Amino acid sequence: MWLTAPNRIGIAAWQIDDSVWRIEARGGRDGVALHVGDQSVRLVVPGDQTLPRLDEQFVRGDELHLAFPQSDDSQFGFRLVVRPVQWSGFAADPTHACFELLISIQTTLLDAHPTLDLVLPASVGARGEGVAASQCRVHHANSGDCAVAAILGPQDAGESGSIDREPPQRVTLFGEFLEKGVIRRARPWLIVNRAGTQIDAKWISAAIDALTESPLPLN
Repeated sequence: MWLTAPNRIGIAAWQIDDSVWRIEARGGRDGVALHVGDQSVRLVVPGDQTLPRLDEQFVRGDELHLAFPQSDDSQFGFRLVVRPVQWSGFAADPTHACFELLISIQTTLLDAHPTLDLVLPASVGARGEGVAASQCRVHHANSGDCAVAAILGPQDAGESGSIDREPPQRVTLFGEFLEKGVIRRARPWLIVNRAGTQIDAKWISAAIDALTESPLPLN
């Protein structure tokens, strides 16, 4: 279940049994952070840009909904839905979990190229690989204290997929011209391990199958 407090917007945690996974969603330069042990996976904008500030937070079932409306100093606004994911052969435990990030972006500008970076913690060279059969793409990162496998489905892999080779590793989402009033979505899945050991290849393969068989949510 999601743990939130009415007077602490921007702080939430997913608890399953005795395992807790904390999220901080501030916007601005801080972006959104999913904490994995002492490290974090962050959603930020590149360069000197800033994200709009978090305006609304609520829980619906097993989904954490966060709204960041466009501001005067941002190119776009976005909504983020964080949902824990499980599939046959994988269940969250004290060290492993998987989260779906459903990101919906929109702009009021006539000429905008909204870009979000998914920053993966790594102290050694990360790698990205395409999976031809599914048209997915997987990005691996390991800091020694935590490991992450970011899976991009067919609808996202073509537009993103670029990744820096120097720490921290950044996977670029969106980046194309966005017409005013149009909503564009991305849905990366994050398998995270706060023990630092390599994420099992069979889990990644099964997650790809589950992601590709799951329709993109309408909301």
